Amino acid sequence: MKHINKMVGAGILVLALTATGCGAGGNKPTGDASKGAVDTGSLPTTAWTKADYAAVKGGGTLTLPVDQLPDNWNTLQVDGNVKAGGEIMDPTLGGPLVTTVDGGWAVNPDYASEVKLTGEDPQVIEVKLNPKAVWEDGTPITYKDYAATFKANNGTNKDYQIVGDNVFKDVEAVTKEDTDFNFKITFKNKNADWPSILGSSTAGMATAAVLPAAVASDVKAFNEGYKTKPLPSSGPFKVSNVDTTGKVVTLVPNTMWWGQKPKLEKIIMKVVSRDAMAQAYANKEIDAFPIGTNKNNYDTAKKRADGAIQQSGGLTWNHITMNGSKGPLADVKVRQAVARAIDRDTISASRLSPIGAPVASQNSYIYMPGQKGYQDNATAVIGYDTAKSEALLKDAGYTKAGDGTQEKGGTKLEITYTLDANNPVSEQIFKQVQANLKVVGITLKNNTVPADKFFSDYVLKSNFDMTGFAWSGTAYPVASTESIFYPADAGQNFTGITDTKLGEMWRAANAELDPAKRVVLANAIDKAIFNYTPVIPLTPTPNTFGVTTGLVNYGAAQFQSIDWTAVGFKS
Repeated sequence: MKHINKMVGAGILVLALTATGCGAGGNKPTGDASKGAVDTGSLPTTAWTKADYAAVKGGGTLTLPVDQLPDNWNTLQVDGNVKAGGEIMDPTLGGPLVTTVDGGWAVNPDYASEVKLTGEDPQVIEVKLNPKAVWEDGTPITYKDYAATFKANNGTNKDYQIVGDNVFKDVEAVTKEDTDFNFKITFKNKNADWPSILGSSTAGMATAAVLPAAVASDVKAFNEGYKTKPLPSSGPFKVSNVDTTGKVVTLVPNTMWWGQKPKLEKIIMKVVSRDAMAQAYANKEIDAFPIGTNKNNYDTAKKRADGAIQQSGGLTWNHITMNGSKGPLADVKVRQAVARAIDRDTISASRLSPIGAPVASQNSYIYMPGQKGYQDNATAVIGYDTAKSEALLKDAGYTKAGDGTQEKGGTKLEITYTLDANNPVSEQIFKQVQANLKVVGITLKNNTVPADKFFSDYVLKSNFDMTGFAWSGTAYPVASTESIFYPADAGQNFTGITDTKLGEMWRAANAELDPAKRVVLANAIDKAIFNYTPVIPLTPTPNTFGVTTGLVNYGAAQFQSIDWTAVGFKS
């Protein structure tokens, strides 16, 4: 399975992070999933080793693994919405707000002196930028860059290949005040998640908070200008070299950076396949890596004498996405039959228990277990029940043949599952799901594709029947989920289907500024999505990292933005 981001109120594609051995079929879970939902909230939100800037020695090279080189270096363009791209670009980007340890926000003085809500009807945000903030070529970052970025992403010009218009579409105007560095954002529709479009990264997965106006105002530059080169830096580091043959990206301090001097001399981001990461860490070829819930990774990482395991709460959840626009899965009864046949609790227990993590299944599309607002909206609709699965198939017109397989009009019920190569997680999940579906008479076929083509040629083009990856969330779960499910042609809706009433439901939830009332509206949305079941949520993944001893201010974190100037090795 692979991994996508939720950035700027959108989801981020991520390779699947879980894999251990597990029996599939009729087995029940070895763990209390409902208890786990509470226990998950007991993990720290930030687990990395903290150190004051003064305690970090100057110099040194940090080497980190990534899944792939970006298909597009513009993280606001739909092909660029991959976790690896966000990780590579994070040290080069920034914005007026950072995400705090508890998932809130704070003003980032490197980029702004003030960000405040000054009106609610209409909703108005006032921003005072830091005049010292510049692009890599020395050009000042002004309100013009924000105005052009917001306009490009608001969905009105369909030529822009955007990740999603969440929040952006609710902006009426960006207007200059007394200088080019002071501006106000006026909303035509209230949106409680407005900070998401001014943010930096969530736990090291960045999106560009702002693009240069010249890029954002030019459709071709936005879509195609950064297919092979990185965006201009507006952060403490810049990309100095991209080795496309060796698949290595080198970052060095940005000489135009106006803030606190970065401690590191160099950051190396290199492509390492999922099945090779743990050994690379054990061999001291990389300084840290995401273990996910792979027991082999966990055991290998623990053996490194000069390393430690860190575990925090997470925002990533593994799932199965179904293409509801064609074939048997166009029938909601078949989609729900598939979901009912999958023993999600056993899959989750098999992945989380071996790494000492609280056991829980993901039973919401919007909230994570342990997050305020989380409730189980899944079990009533897609809870494991093979009898109900077969009844749904019967209602859909299928009958069981003598060999135990389902058929309709003489055609066997066969579904193809597309997965990325050399990823033990994807292989394990496929095998478990295949065995589960066989019990109710559904044949699941394997379509393994090259890992570096998995997103670009298959997921992003909805070129699959069923597939699996993970969504990596943000601190703004309500707005960020919209473009995954609504509308049907949204940049992140790979299912090809929606429920038309979701548009108005999301407008109401986004506009509700009372947190308690907003939770109620969000859970109504969640239930509406489960009713047509485009996606089968599987497992919430804590952030579990192997980290070299002495590396500070980097590692496992649920929300907190990384201060790349303070990342380094303790002196």
